[in-house]
Amino acid sequence: MTRNWFLALLALPTWLGAAEGFETLRPFEGRTITRIEVAGNRITREQVILRELHSHVGQSLRLQQVQTDIQRLDNLDIFSSAKVVPVADGDGVALTIEVRELPFAVPYITYDVTDQDGWSFGPALKSVNMLGRDLYVAGFALFGGKTSFLLDLNYPWIAGNHFSLDLTLARIERENELDGFRETTFEISPWFGMYLRERGRVKFGGSYFRAQSDVPGHTLSKDGSDQLFQIGAGAGYDSRDVWGNPHEGWFNEIEAVKTGGVLGGDGDFWTAHLDVRRFQPAGATHTLVLASLLSLQSGAVGRSIPEYLDFHLGGANSIRGYQLEELGRDLYGKNQWIGTAEYRFPLMASKEYSLLGLRADLGLAGALFADAGLAWSRDREFTLARARMGYGLGLRLLMPAVDMARFDVGFDKAGNWRLYLAVFSKLEAQRFRLR
Repeated sequence: MTRNWFLALLALPTWLGAAEGFETLRPFEGRTITRIEVAGNRITREQVILRELHSHVGQSLRLQQVQTDIQRLDNLDIFSSAKVVPVADGDGVALTIEVRELPFAVPYITYDVTDQDGWSFGPALKSVNMLGRDLYVAGFALFGGKTSFLLDLNYPWIAGNHFSLDLTLARIERENELDGFRETTFEISPWFGMYLRERGRVKFGGSYFRAQSDVPGHTLSKDGSDQLFQIGAGAGYDSRDVWGNPHEGWFNEIEAVKTGGVLGGDGDFWTAHLDVRRFQPAGATHTLVLASLLSLQSGAVGRSIPEYLDFHLGGANSIRGYQLEELGRDLYGKNQWIGTAEYRFPLMASKEYSLLGLRADLGLAGALFADAGLAWSRDREFTLARARMGYGLGLRLLMPAVDMARFDVGFDKAGNWRLYLAVFSKLEAQRFRLR
């Protein structure tokens, strides 16, 4: 949930050129691939690149398959550009995969802004390609609206068919204004994942979560300190053509998490998420995005579910057009549904830029959007009369590591407007606990 100033600065200097097209490959289509080599990888291990390719030596060159191979390399988010250079080799063709790497590790000043906590700033260190294995490691300390320390590790392909590890270690101190207490939390969450063939996904994992309150009555335990032990699993389907800013495909996931019970600790409830996203082409470059997030929890808030784990709607990452501190005081509950529609269109295609030897690919897009949502705890609260809808328009700065930074103008049903600055796709950010 951090923002990278150094990446934005990379947009200032001269453009080096986007990843080249595939027209040079067309004359070789159908020829046998005799050799595949890798060039430009100073840090990245060759196997990390080659394992993404579905084009292999001895196969006939197929243009569409090579395009998909390059997109897989782009999805790794460790290269500022990648292209294929063909050379005739007798009756066949030899291929060279030329890549240019993002900076291995960069110290920088980062910031965070959320509807709940406002602005925070602090030092950070990030490596998107630790040990040359596409291992993402980031750490930062933030001070201001909240005090937070975070270590985030993502190892997307350890072995097998994309067997992965996603580990988060975080400590946060903040004023929980919606619930009325100063909140101190500590969390460690290891999750493991795996592909089922090409598009299927499964994951399993758990977490330890501790929450402390400075005043009584806001935790399940009488001593003002809750300990929550969680275990869960999920399954999904991912057919997106691009991960950072998809143009076509599906991203669907169902997840179930058990808290407490036989696991011990405070709290005893189930949480389930159904996340459905469709990216539908609207012409060659425009995209219609339709998404729905349904989150359901068993039990009762304040008895088996702690109040700081209910859902408050409003703000940049749920229903744009409303402020969280306003709408969130009325529209909240243990369950939520959020619907999103966005019409995205490019303003500047993603290109590779360089500053002082540092490279990154950046682009700019526009969006028209509409959000709707409802939160409830009791059956009688699940009514259309309580639902809210907002709409608006915005800009998207497309960048590595965080997918996009968003600047939105949202309107409520009365026509009042509000400004939002956020990071990550809204569809990702609405899954965060603090949004």
